Amino acid sequence: MIKCPSCSQAIPDERQSCPSCGTALEDSSTPTRRLVDGPNDEPVKKGSSPRSHSPAKSRSSSLSAQSIDNARFVPGTILAERYRIVGMLGRGGMGEVYRADDLKLSQSVALKFLPESLSTDGATLARFHREVRVARQVSHRNVCRVYDIGEVDGQQFLSMEYIKGEELSSLLRRIGRLPADKAIEIARQLCAGLAAAHDNGVLHRDLKPANVMIDGDGNVRILDFGLAGLIEEFRDDEVRAGTPAYMAPEQLVGEELTTRSDIYSLGLVLYEVFTGKRAFEASSLPELVELRKSGTMPASPASHVKDIDPMVERVILRCLEREPAQRPASALQVAAALPGGDPLAAALAAGEMPSPEMVAAAPKEGALRPAVAAALLAGVLGLLALNCFLSGQVALYRMIPLEKSPEVLKERAREVAKRLGYTDAPTDSAYGVYPDRDYLQYVMDHDPSRSRWDKLSTGQPPAVYFWYRQSPRYMVASGINPISTADPPQDVSGMVNVLLDTQGSLRLLSAVPPQKETPQEQSPVADWSALFAEAGFDQASFEPVASIWVPPHAYDVRAAWEGVYPANREVRIHVEAAAYRGRPVYFEVVNPWDKPIRQEQRQGTRSDKALTIVIVTLFLTALVGSTLLAHRNLRLGRGDRKGAFRLALFFFTIRMLVWLFDAHHVWTDDEVLLFLEHVKGALFLAGFLWLMYIALEPFVRRRWPEGIIGWNRLLAGGLRDPLVGRDILIGALFGTAQILSNYLLDLFPKWLGRPANKPLWDALKLLGMRYFMSSLASLFLSSLFLAFVFLFTLLLLFIILRRKWLTAIVGWLIYLFALSLAVSDKPSISLIFAVTGSLIYVTCMYRFGLLANISALFFFHAWVFLPITTELSSWYAGDFVLALFIYVALACYGFYTSLAGQPLFRGGLLQD
Repeated sequence: MIKCPSCSQAIPDERQSCPSCGTALEDSSTPTRRLVDGPNDEPVKKGSSPRSHSPAKSRSSSLSAQSIDNARFVPGTILAERYRIVGMLGRGGMGEVYRADDLKLSQSVALKFLPESLSTDGATLARFHREVRVARQVSHRNVCRVYDIGEVDGQQFLSMEYIKGEELSSLLRRIGRLPADKAIEIARQLCAGLAAAHDNGVLHRDLKPANVMIDGDGNVRILDFGLAGLIEEFRDDEVRAGTPAYMAPEQLVGEELTTRSDIYSLGLVLYEVFTGKRAFEASSLPELVELRKSGTMPASPASHVKDIDPMVERVILRCLEREPAQRPASALQVAAALPGGDPLAAALAAGEMPSPEMVAAAPKEGALRPAVAAALLAGVLGLLALNCFLSGQVALYRMIPLEKSPEVLKERAREVAKRLGYTDAPTDSAYGVYPDRDYLQYVMDHDPSRSRWDKLSTGQPPAVYFWYRQSPRYMVASGINPISTADPPQDVSGMVNVLLDTQGSLRLLSAVPPQKETPQEQSPVADWSALFAEAGFDQASFEPVASIWVPPHAYDVRAAWEGVYPANREVRIHVEAAAYRGRPVYFEVVNPWDKPIRQEQRQGTRSDKALTIVIVTLFLTALVGSTLLAHRNLRLGRGDRKGAFRLALFFFTIRMLVWLFDAHHVWTDDEVLLFLEHVKGALFLAGFLWLMYIALEPFVRRRWPEGIIGWNRLLAGGLRDPLVGRDILIGALFGTAQILSNYLLDLFPKWLGRPANKPLWDALKLLGMRYFMSSLASLFLSSLFLAFVFLFTLLLLFIILRRKWLTAIVGWLIYLFALSLAVSDKPSISLIFAVTGSLIYVTCMYRFGLLANISALFFFHAWVFLPITTELSSWYAGDFVLALFIYVALACYGFYTSLAGQPLFRGGLLQD
């Protein structure tokens, strides 16, 4: 008894073919069916491409003898006046194969003939004709090419590509299993060829090692589409056709065939390639069929090969699942799951949730070509230089006199307070700057000229104020708010508020008189001239008028005057003053646009209210939605808790650094309360971000993992990962482009001869290094937070709309609406730049992902909210140089990292 090499059924020695599968039986030293011979091939060495070995040469003589005795055609026979027979290559259940020379095209071909007994079978002939029609639809380097069909003396034959090499089955019988690296290469090529067939709707149905050739170059060629067919054309009686040892369970029982049926056969072939063993062994065909029907899984490949890659073992066993739905959906998915493939794509195609580690390790290309990286860096640096130049025309702090630093103005304010009678050393003090938005709006409404902002250079009236507060007690603002002109309230005797313009001239004085006093027979006479001198006014040029503005604190005498600014006589001003016991407690320069804010509530514009509603709605939606989604993900065990904890901890740490630099610290018990308040606020924001991450990350990982690969790698500590560098560099380009867009929003009207828009006043916290560091940290946190809110909004839209392109459009419209409200005070062509700005961020998020969007937001916000100047002699130039250094350093880091070690210059460019 001998065993059939295809189905393993025991067969009597005298039989020449298997009664079950029709496979021709030959000597064990001879391949069962070969379309090749390889007498000159070299032996296989470890790590090299498998080729035909010298044993094949020794077998050729016996094969030739058998062909001469049993073949239909002897060598030299001319068929169809075109093909000259060279010799018989082999025979199988579906016919005989000959090597021949195509005399017309002068090339070797293989001719496949049906068995003579089947030549008159109409069904067999129909299947044979279908083989040609089907096989010609598949054109791939890993599939044997089929040329044409012909007929000789009533016998049908098929002409196909002649491949010099060896059957995979013969190779495996000789060497056992392939080396791991070559096995993976063979497996990938098998998947590629099978995928090409499936892409054309073709099932092979008889994939086995005997139908796989390894050509002279070591490449895979899939053969024998004799049982193949279009999926929709199979009849019930054809379903079971094939080799039982390599049939899928559903094929054995005659159920519907799909591409996953071929995937099962692929798994059996891969099992042999990697282990050298068959997945299922049985003494008879019925035993084999029963074994396969029972759903018994084969022995683990690791039981045969201990050092087999776990990824290989996993994909093979998945291919051999009993239920088709549990197998990989495609051959390409199998290839992606192999070592060195794309496990992320494989997991997604399988409908699985990729792990955060899998996302971070996904082989997404990150390294940029040197020319591309250099162009991106040049673009960032060029935009930075252009924005530096344009900032002088759009930034408010570049339009006003700003020669004195905050420290100088602080000393000036203390001096003013002393000169006006407040000589006691304060226990606590604070200072800051703010723009007069009412004045800027007044100019917008009343001056339609193209050069309406040029008058800001006089500093009269001031567009920016410097405020200073001193107190005999430590000042503690409410909640986590910083000290301001009104918080804490001015309600402690001895508190003094001083308001100066940027040139150091007094514009407001407010002091709290004693709560309890010693009776005096007569109060000293108030000297108003000292107030006018500190304000830089000539009292003689002002006309006394009735006092109409009531001082905020107790007084015993008050007065008022009207006049004009010495440097701007177009603006008429009202001056109020009050004194208590001869010492000034109130002085204020009232401009025409000033409102009695203690009496009248400031009314916001409709756009401001709408923007507030949009922001609050988004915040509440994000908070509630994140809570619900996070609870669901945690319940299902989907959340990336480690990543969320790292992110929240990082956010909390940076937020506390902001408190360290920005908060007004006091040496009392209140400092503990302030610390706890800031901890509470930081914990809330960090917790909110944790919630959003737990809620968002699994969905993004499942539906759009390529959007967070760079972020996950950064979170995992991949600071030198080229994809991280690429995203940061591209984000820098998008961010600086957005800055230019904002600048053009203000400059285009002026260039077109129309009234210029309101200047940018955001970067007015020019208070030295301490506040610079806190601002930088705050801007980073806001960029991080806004990027996640934006991502949450897009994900929510995707869940509702179920279309990525539709989500992008609706998300862009929402962002466009919010941005239009933000620039509503700049009506001139604001819509154009709102469209541009929103498109920049949506494109950045969708095309390059979360990390690139965070980078873009950071570069944009840092440039807008930190001082920029081309006048390096200015007192805030140091802050600008530091900011510029950070911008350029980040861009250069992204550039260098994105190269992944590639040389910037190739060849002999720098050589002699």
